[in-house]
Amino acid sequence: MAFTRRDFLKRAALLVASGLSTPAFLTRTAVALDPQAAAEQGFGVLDPTKASNILVVVQLSGGNDGLNTLVPFGDPAYAQLRPNLGLKPAEALPLTDGLGLHPNLARLKDLYDQGRVAIVQGVGYPNPDRSHFRSMDIWHSARPDTFERSGWLGRYLEACQCGQEGALPALSVGDQLNTLFWTQTILVPAVSNLGAFSFQTDTRYRNDRQFQLRTLQNIYAQTGTWSPYEALIRQGTLNALAASEQLHRAAEGYQTPVQYPANNPLANQLKMVAQVLAANLGTRLFSVQLGGFDTHGNQKNPHATLMKHLAEALDAFLQDLANLKQQDQVLIMTFSEFGRRARENGSGGTDHGTAEPLFVVGNRVQGGLYGEYPSLGDLDRNGDLKFKLDFRSVYAALLRDHLGADPSRVLAGSFEPVGLFPTPG
Repeated sequence: MAFTRRDFLKRAALLVASGLSTPAFLTRTAVALDPQAAAEQGFGVLDPTKASNILVVVQLSGGNDGLNTLVPFGDPAYAQLRPNLGLKPAEALPLTDGLGLHPNLARLKDLYDQGRVAIVQGVGYPNPDRSHFRSMDIWHSARPDTFERSGWLGRYLEACQCGQEGALPALSVGDQLNTLFWTQTILVPAVSNLGAFSFQTDTRYRNDRQFQLRTLQNIYAQTGTWSPYEALIRQGTLNALAASEQLHRAAEGYQTPVQYPANNPLANQLKMVAQVLAANLGTRLFSVQLGGFDTHGNQKNPHATLMKHLAEALDAFLQDLANLKQQDQVLIMTFSEFGRRARENGSGGTDHGTAEPLFVVGNRVQGGLYGEYPSLGDLDRNGDLKFKLDFRSVYAALLRDHLGADPSRVLAGSFEPVGLFPTPG
């Protein structure tokens, strides 16, 4: 069977499209392939002291009910707005005299008491959108005022040129690429199973896989004149092949004494993150997600289960990080596309709302409460909380103080970073 260079370009494009999804990845190739062009674009350089830091983003999909996550049990309006759904003062895990965590967040409360959890209150953005799709796009792109294709962490990868040196600068855990990684020049894999992420060939031919792998590697390793489009496909293909082999080794070589909770989808994903970290592949950004938060009806028990899954998965993952001796490099941030309406509805649930609390978890964070809880006595005309802190200020803190990047070049604006980290001194 004869293969031309054009055949393999097509085959490589299919490989990249199936394993490493990205929008408009054949644009801005000059920046992707030319460091001088990148410098002329004003892309920043990483703070070398933060070059090994890692960020894991936990997406709570569907719109997490912030009022029953961070519970304002001391406010009389809370019980009035939620006579059936609201938690009793004795149920909440107190952080202050009138504010506490959901009772199923006990393990997170323990971490909070150790100073390893920062809780940012009342997070949102101006003119909030209550559509799942649009609001998630806003959180992923960090551009509320425009329809932006790129994601904020994708732009970070471009800004620091993190994807130019390794096959796996970031990993989106799941069947589809999390769009916070969308970028025009760097290809991020979406992986739901480390063992299954491989170059797929026709199983009817025993030697087909090895033949095609060797041929692709030989073709794309050749020096010579490549067009910008071919050069980007070439690099993407080589990275995809390398990532596939690296992830196979990560799956085979990982062992842990930590018992991750069973029947917990988030725990399974975080265990995969730990596998990749154990393999020391240089991956610095991860996204995982826990779904099921669109609780319009009969919310109380399902939400309680989700809170349990969140706390127990994070606790197991942090134990694993300690086992891997990476507990000081890794930071975890949770977010949801929006909170829920303050008043319970007639179906025992809550409708789409606005502001929400975020958790930032790790050894490097300065634990405590940040921001201001939105007033239950001053709701907007839809009966929703008025946000108190722009989510881009949280992103700015992570970019500047954890990842070592200039936030303004990623967020396309200046946002005062939340003081989540101890001041050097």
